[in-house]
Amino acid sequence: MYREDRKLVTRLVKGDERAFDFFVDQYYPRLYRFAYSRVGRDADVAQDIVQNTFSKVVRKIASYRGEAALFTWLCTFCRYEIAAYWRREGRRPTEVE
Repeated sequence: MYREDRKLVTRLVKGDERAFDFFVDQYYPRLYRFAYSRVGRDADVAQDIVQNTFSKVVRKIASYRGEAALFTWLCTFCRYEIAAYWRREGRRPTEVE
């Protein structure tokens, strides 16, 4: 079902630079929008969270099994980063509409 995502991940695991550029170009903006709406629309915080997310994802990309869309998998990592941000802040997140 997520054949294209699995192909991209295979290329990433092999160190394909063009695949990495495509990966960042396709997913960074989407993940940024995902984070931005969940951190009080703070652009700097959203950027930090997405950078941290990508850092972790790149190290763990070989563990992607293709059971969900790649973006969904990325959002899982991003949610953990967002939760960590709110814990560090000692606050609860605002509601996302």
